[in-house]
Amino acid sequence: MRIHRLEVEAFGPFAGRVVLDVDEVSAAGLFLVHGPTGSGKTSLLDAVCFALYADVPGARRKQALRSDHAAPDAVPQVVLEVTVAGRRLRITRSPEWHRPKKRGDGTTRVQPAVVLEERLGGAWTALSTRHDEVADVVLDVLGMGLKQFASVVMLPQGDFAAFLRATPEERREILERLFDIGVYSDVEQWLADARRDGAAGLDDALLALRADLVRLDDVLGALRPDGADDPDGATLAGTALDALPARLAEVADGLTDRVTASLAALDAAESLEALATQRLAGAQEVLGHRRRGEQARARLAALDAAADEHAERVRTLDAADRAAGVRGHLTALDRLRAEADARTADLDAQHDAVAALGVDLAGTDAGDAAERARSLDDVVAALARDTGTARELATGLAEGTRRRDGLVARDAALADEVPVLRAAVEAAEATVTRLSGDGARVAPLAAAVEEQEARLALHDGVDADRRRVEALQPTLAEARTAVSEALAALIALQQRRLDEMAAELATGLADGAPCPVCGSAEHPAPAVAVDPVTPEQLAVAEQAVAGARAASAAVEGEVTALEAAVGTRLDVLGGATRADVETALEQARAEHADAVTAAASLATGTAELRVRRSALERLTAEQDRLAATLEALDERLAEVATEAEATTVRLADDLAQHAGCPCGGGADTRRHARVVTALTELATASASVSDARARLDAASEDLAAALSDTGFATAREAAEALLGVADTDRLRDAVLGHERDRTAAAAALTEPEVLEALAGDAPDVDALRLAAAEARRTVLAAGTEHDALGRATRTLERLRPGLEAACAAVADRAARQARVRELADTVGGTGGDNTLRMRLTSFVLAARLEKVAALANERLAVMGGGRYLLEHSDDRAARGARSGLGLRVLDQWTGRSRDTASLSGGESFMASLALALGLADAVREEAGGLDLGTLFIDEGFGSLDDDSLEQVLTVLDGLREGGRAVGVVSHVADLRARIPHQVVVTKGADGSGATVRAAGAAPAA
Repeated sequence: MRIHRLEVEAFGPFAGRVVLDVDEVSAAGLFLVHGPTGSGKTSLLDAVCFALYADVPGARRKQALRSDHAAPDAVPQVVLEVTVAGRRLRITRSPEWHRPKKRGDGTTRVQPAVVLEERLGGAWTALSTRHDEVADVVLDVLGMGLKQFASVVMLPQGDFAAFLRATPEERREILERLFDIGVYSDVEQWLADARRDGAAGLDDALLALRADLVRLDDVLGALRPDGADDPDGATLAGTALDALPARLAEVADGLTDRVTASLAALDAAESLEALATQRLAGAQEVLGHRRRGEQARARLAALDAAADEHAERVRTLDAADRAAGVRGHLTALDRLRAEADARTADLDAQHDAVAALGVDLAGTDAGDAAERARSLDDVVAALARDTGTARELATGLAEGTRRRDGLVARDAALADEVPVLRAAVEAAEATVTRLSGDGARVAPLAAAVEEQEARLALHDGVDADRRRVEALQPTLAEARTAVSEALAALIALQQRRLDEMAAELATGLADGAPCPVCGSAEHPAPAVAVDPVTPEQLAVAEQAVAGARAASAAVEGEVTALEAAVGTRLDVLGGATRADVETALEQARAEHADAVTAAASLATGTAELRVRRSALERLTAEQDRLAATLEALDERLAEVATEAEATTVRLADDLAQHAGCPCGGGADTRRHARVVTALTELATASASVSDARARLDAASEDLAAALSDTGFATAREAAEALLGVADTDRLRDAVLGHERDRTAAAAALTEPEVLEALAGDAPDVDALRLAAAEARRTVLAAGTEHDALGRATRTLERLRPGLEAACAAVADRAARQARVRELADTVGGTGGDNTLRMRLTSFVLAARLEKVAALANERLAVMGGGRYLLEHSDDRAARGARSGLGLRVLDQWTGRSRDTASLSGGESFMASLALALGLADAVREEAGGLDLGTLFIDEGFGSLDDDSLEQVLTVLDGLREGGRAVGVVSHVADLRARIPHQVVVTKGADGSGATVRAAGAAPAA
């Protein structure tokens, strides 16, 4: 994979658009990415990862990738052009971000976007805009995920320095992320799951077997008397599994014997019970016959004693039956006599009502008088209508006259009010116009106040920054002094070491061995160190210089940022003094307050104007309605007066026609209706009385004929003999019951069984009942025991094959579980045979680590002058910890292996860099041997001396073979002179920038 071009915009610390032609600097094979701390060097590498994988390595969240320095509407975007697997691809990707809303305040979420293009036929062709499809293409051509890519293409030295000194368990976790050992992890997990599942299955099988045995023990235990011991020994649940089949056979044989004995006992008990039951039934039958005979004798004696009462009931029932034949005639006669009396009383009341109205019939028939009065009903109705009309017209005429007087008075009052209200409306309109103009200036004046307040805040910021700069000057001077002192100390140590270099070389001389300087095998006067300088002292001095420089740079950066902020604020102020700004602010605030007051009064004035206009419109409309109403009212009063005169003429004609009416004539129409009603009711009552008396006479004749037929002399005698239906039924039942009881009692005393039972002694039924109950209890007990033994036998026969099979299955499962547990413990690193406590995945990773160490040593042999080699160690860890992923360093000068933590800072850097390159090569081989045309190495060069730096750069030059480009990411100043092709990253208050600088060329954007 080779990176050609990288473009970022509003991404990380880069506020604007940055375009990097990587081909321009990578053509030389080795290029430098440098800039101050925090400028965004690593963000360029994050941009490459984000373009490919829509994510970044490390702890940074992809939701926070948009630059905080960018304009609110700037679109965050990364464009990456690469060649991978022979394909030229361009990926344009944007993260999720929030842009300002086009309408209103606030922001709206923008979804992440991606565009994948391929260079085909000299032009870019779009392949996909879907995230999942782009991810599939990237994974297909690269063959690795984000974590592997970040470890193979972008080598973070801090991570591999930690890997160099990590414990075996920590190193295993790192290697698992880099190498695909999923198959071996699956084997480990499968065996662990099989061990767990097998143990659970074995426990379940044992529990199920024990549960069946306990149930069988319960069944067998119920066969023993309470408190009795098991005659056969221990329970089945407590029996060993290997002895269980024999124990089951023994229990089965014992149950068979007991079932046979219980069956014989049950047959004997049932025979005794049948005999006792037969004797009890015979005694109960004799006792029943004897009781029936005694009851029959007692019943006949009682019936003979009540013979007179029975005869009287017979006579009464006969008379009641004959009287029932005239019941209807008696009832009809009583009803018709009451009806005739009621009609006569009603007729008398109607005569009184007519007399009360003052009507004198003078021998005239009431029906004729009523007919004559009804013939004048139409005249009376017309008289009533005309009387009501005349009354309504008179009332309406008076009311209309009063209403007209009120309307005329209101019209005169409105004529005075309208001109006054019209003048008030004109005055309110003038006031609203004036306030509207003044209130329109509120917003511009408020903006002017805010502007002056912001300018005054700029003055406050200038004063605060200047005070901060003055306060930092002593600190800056102290930091610069500390840098000078630390550099002087470092230079002194370096000089001392150079002075003692001969003595240091002399410590490695041996008799007969050639001198590494002159080659002589003789060493007559080896130098002796007077004041030796150790590498640790140099490392401490270098760290002191780096720390002092960092502290000084931090203070200088803060001062520079403060001075830049002061200059920016003064440019905005444009030379205006604080007094000028304060005067302008005071004037703007006063004008704004006046405008606010006017705006507040405008609402009140506008409301008052609306009220006055509404009142004027209401009064004007009322004047118009009054004029129309008066005109219509005058016309209506004239019409009512004309109609009243016509009604008076009709009333006189109606009275003349009504003069000869039986009611006496006159204008009282209600009296006419009452008289008509009374005369009509009187005629109806007279006819009803005549009809009722005729029907009463006919009913009397029918009753006399019926009394003669039933044998009664008078109607009174028949009425006294009558009984109610319920009484008659009760009397009839008593007569029939007496006769029925006598017949039944006499029949019972003639039966042979009853006569025989009465002739002998009564049997002892209670004694026979006790004997039968005892025989039944014996049968039930014998049956219960036999049934229990039968159920136990069937239960044992049903469970025995399954229990024997379960015993065999549990034994097989236990043997298999032992084998699985042993294998899982061994693979998981916890088995007794696994002396190194190494898991299967660790064993596989150990082979990978051996390969990594071999690849790393190829580079370390050049960088370290051949002194150090990395070795994989599988020594057993202390205190039972897991082993197999140890890493040590072999010092070929001494021939001894030692811990990697004993390396100095520069040596650790070279070892970790070699380890990183070795890991990258190993991961790349496992990923299919993908050729990586571009490689980045991030930081760590500050710990190297000049010779070591040359050795490292020699190795990096070797990485360029085959056209590979190596990018070194560092802020070390010495690298700028050694690596001419550079990507320069700068930072500032408005965000970072980046430019490409090729050898011998001026910086280019």
